[in-house]
Amino acid sequence: MRLFNRHFHLLSLFSLLLLAGVVSCVKKDFDEPPTGGEPVNVTPNTTIADLKKLHVTKGGFDKITDSLIIGGQVVMDDRSGNYYKTLVIQDASGGIEIKFNDGYLYNQFPVGRTMYIYCKDLLLTDYNGLPQLTGSLIFENGVPGGVGLTESQVRSKVVKGPVATPPAPNTIGIKQVSDAMLSTLIKLENVQFVYCDAGRTYADAATQNSLNRIIEDCSGNEIILRTSGFADFASARTPTGNGTLVGVLGKYGSDYQLYIRNQDDLIMTGNRCGSSGGPVSGTLTDISAIRALYTGTTTSAPAGLKIRGIVISDRLNNNLNNRNLYLQDGTAGIVVRFQATHCFELGDEIEVNVSNQEISEFNGLRQVNNVPLENALIVASGKSVTPREATVAEINANFDAWESTLVRVKNATITGGSTLAGSKTVNDGTGNIVLFTANSAAFSSIPVPAGAVTLTAIVTDYNLKEIALRNAGDIQQ
Repeated sequence: MRLFNRHFHLLSLFSLLLLAGVVSCVKKDFDEPPTGGEPVNVTPNTTIADLKKLHVTKGGFDKITDSLIIGGQVVMDDRSGNYYKTLVIQDASGGIEIKFNDGYLYNQFPVGRTMYIYCKDLLLTDYNGLPQLTGSLIFENGVPGGVGLTESQVRSKVVKGPVATPPAPNTIGIKQVSDAMLSTLIKLENVQFVYCDAGRTYADAATQNSLNRIIEDCSGNEIILRTSGFADFASARTPTGNGTLVGVLGKYGSDYQLYIRNQDDLIMTGNRCGSSGGPVSGTLTDISAIRALYTGTTTSAPAGLKIRGIVISDRLNNNLNNRNLYLQDGTAGIVVRFQATHCFELGDEIEVNVSNQEISEFNGLRQVNNVPLENALIVASGKSVTPREATVAEINANFDAWESTLVRVKNATITGGSTLAGSKTVNDGTGNIVLFTANSAAFSSIPVPAGAVTLTAIVTDYNLKEIALRNAGDIQQ
């Protein structure tokens, strides 16, 4: 028995050593694929620009039949999620997107890595005008399509070179952008997000939808900044100032688009075009103080003031003039009337420079009038104001103080017509007040509800006491 055990232990030890040798061999093979090991240098025999010339089938696929080798540095990887299964490489002649079947490419091919690609039997194509290098051709229901480089193709056709500082971006103006610069790093100076896109999220992280934001220079030239909803900075907010932007140039149809690697690609802390102060300069003051400046005749706000509040009107449902919004803070509310159509949404928190702006009334409604769009910028979005619960009698008694603020009236009945359009009468047993809905409102054709409801509305004025709904959701039965 002791002899058997000894033989068993020796056999087990031999088996373990044999297994360790097998594992060691497998591990060695795995650790040293063609893309692994020490970085090497390969001599390209063509440029990226010349390679792209071989793509002649617009919207289709051109197989590379010659033994061509390109090399370039990675200027965009998939680390932030703004690109997916895609790298962009660039040499002295230009750049190109490389499509892959797998993600997490930045682990092997981070920004700055030199890559050499043996292109024979790969495919050139384009995505709505943007050239791409991809893998095999497949057919689905007779329709040809390209797939990214497979793992096998990466191992056999891609060689990793050294990692170094990526090439410096080409500093140009928006009007200088051209197809020759596609898939290369460019730098724009003295640019900013247009006021409607300043302080907004880069993309919609909740739905993971990509969004376009517009970049402008001080001459009004514009270009798109496109961001994926999967980017790790999708929910961050765009800068509100002026400065520089570095990005990879793309194209979709006839529209040029920029893609940033991360938020470090933007430095926009300077004054906006035409502004001598910050994005919205001035000393913050209460809306109630601005309202109090009007004592019966048109006047102007003192220099150096700004207000901050939450937008309580809903421009998308169109129950007000598209140049107006109702703004409320913790002290009061007021109408801000801009020089042109604005793009601030219900729930946006904004700052408005009111320095030297007209304070007046229009048909009894207090307003800051004729405000340049550039005087207002978003601070946050998705905010809300809790409506003041009140009876109709209380609204009528406090009308001047509560004008342009949000109220909620319970047990209210609406009479005076079959639909909400026009002037209707609201009664809650304590008194009457007019509910006005513009014919242009998205909900104007909704039937007047039967029986008592709860109304959320803005206290407003048109030479008489009125309330106005923001949207159909303001009626709760």
